[in-house]
Amino acid sequence: MQFKSVFFITLSFLTTSLFFSTAYADIEWSGVYRIEANNINNSELSGKHELNYALSHLVLRPKIIAADGLTIYGQFDIFNNAKYPNSQLGQIWGSGVSAAGATSAAESSVLSGTQKAETLQVSQLYLTLTQEYGALVVGRVPIQFGLGMTYSAGNGLFDHWYDTDDLVGYKVVLGNLWIMPMYGKTSEKELNINSDDVNDLMVQLQYDAPESDIEVGVFYRIRSGGVGASDAPLNQGTDGPVLGGASAVNGGKVNLKTASLYALKDTERYRFGLEASFQSGDTGTLTSASGDNVQWDAYGIAAEFELRPENSNFKWGLKAGTASGDDPSTDAKFEGFLFNRNYNVAMLMFNHSLGRADFLRTRLVTGNVRDANGDINVPDVETISNVMYAAPSVRYTFNDKWSLDNTVVTGWLSTNPLSGGKNPGKSLGYEWDISLNFSPRKGVMWINEAGLLFPGQVWKGDGQFDSGFAFGLATKAAISF
Repeated sequence: MQFKSVFFITLSFLTTSLFFSTAYADIEWSGVYRIEANNINNSELSGKHELNYALSHLVLRPKIIAADGLTIYGQFDIFNNAKYPNSQLGQIWGSGVSAAGATSAAESSVLSGTQKAETLQVSQLYLTLTQEYGALVVGRVPIQFGLGMTYSAGNGLFDHWYDTDDLVGYKVVLGNLWIMPMYGKTSEKELNINSDDVNDLMVQLQYDAPESDIEVGVFYRIRSGGVGASDAPLNQGTDGPVLGGASAVNGGKVNLKTASLYALKDTERYRFGLEASFQSGDTGTLTSASGDNVQWDAYGIAAEFELRPENSNFKWGLKAGTASGDDPSTDAKFEGFLFNRNYNVAMLMFNHSLGRADFLRTRLVTGNVRDANGDINVPDVETISNVMYAAPSVRYTFNDKWSLDNTVVTGWLSTNPLSGGKNPGKSLGYEWDISLNFSPRKGVMWINEAGLLFPGQVWKGDGQFDSGFAFGLATKAAISF
């Protein structure tokens, strides 16, 4: 295959470069340690159920300068979440040693004097070979683009998720413009079978002009796989089918296309950014009724604006956008665009799961969020989909250490998420978020948040459920180095 030939030629070139490079090594470390505590009252909006949990997590990012122009990067995640292993969510406080059929006190959380020992995970490992006109990149590489609506490497202080890909790419730099074609291997199952592989062909084009504070970028990806490649989730507990309807199966070819573009103008006085993304193609999931390959046809748009008046303690901001929603009546098509879960506009809405049904049609990424009693029992795994939203905000800075944020969030459904002739309406209601921020020195941040949710008519589910006031409290701290 042509792409495999290119891959091996690239690796041969890299190996040759290694042998003829000056040998020395210098290691630099960076990272972030964070702790968080959350209390969400009335997540279901129809009862007094509380969701209480705390998280802790350490990210270490080594940078090894192995030779002139040759650098190796990595990311080590310590204290990880067992339920969400490929994430930065962090370990839930209270990870005991309890084991089924405990035979001694050492396996009993009640009797033991220790907590469960945790493991270290490696989520990134790649190298770059920098040359005069560009750089070769090989390994498990973080993917970051634009405002982070579609792809996010998880570099924010409180980002719980990240995007990576095993790839080889070459970044060609032409002044303020650079282009980077990439070939990625998302999944290699059986080594001697190609039809079960999942491959990515990607290209990123970027224009950065620091003198005018302008960035413009384009990212295009084709993800393909044979008849044995698809492993999409088909059913998620009490919230019903995700793709293809009941009894759908994975067995079709995968051919998914994602085109993203963004523009950003960031100056001392204001910041304005816009990102749009469009998805289409075959998911590899076959409908139970006709055996058709379920099509993906979705789009999302995000806009951000911040005004920074001169000699003022105030900053004014706005986040607004839209995401297409999945229509439950079209089994052969999935129309929902799912924002990256690191992209947050509110403390509760589009961040924590809410209500008694999947009104946002996001179970493809959240999984089943309810326990056997139908109560929400997951952390902040929700994302933006099937909605138009607006979130104006204002920040008041008391001094170089203290600041106060106020944000009002509202939203309206894009598509009716209920079947059987029911219609919940459009309005999601309003949320008021208040955040007091304290940064005693560079690299240290402590945030205390309160979110007040006044639900709209959507959460009643066309009269099926109650819809009461909900609120959340959170305190979180991060140390970056």
